[in-house]
Amino acid sequence: MSWKSFFIITIIIYIVLSLPGIFSIGYVIDWVPEATAFQKVKGYVVEGLTTNFLFKLLIAVIVGLVASLYRNRNSLVKS
Repeated sequence: MSWKSFFIITIIIYIVLSLPGIFSIGYVIDWVPEATAFQKVKGYVVEGLTTNFLFKLLIAVIVGLVASLYRNRNSLVKS
């Protein structure tokens, strides 16, 4: 198993699982009239990445482990 591919795949899967939360509408900062665009973007990104953290991390680790083991198995078979 390649640790590099495990971590890269895990991070990518975690971000993909967080995308619906990042692009959601209705976050509390929407109704604050003084909020700048940067504050709104920061609020969406932080909220999307932290909501259901453990659940998304568990799924990302499992997918990363399976994918890196699969890639390792395929590289051994080709050799």
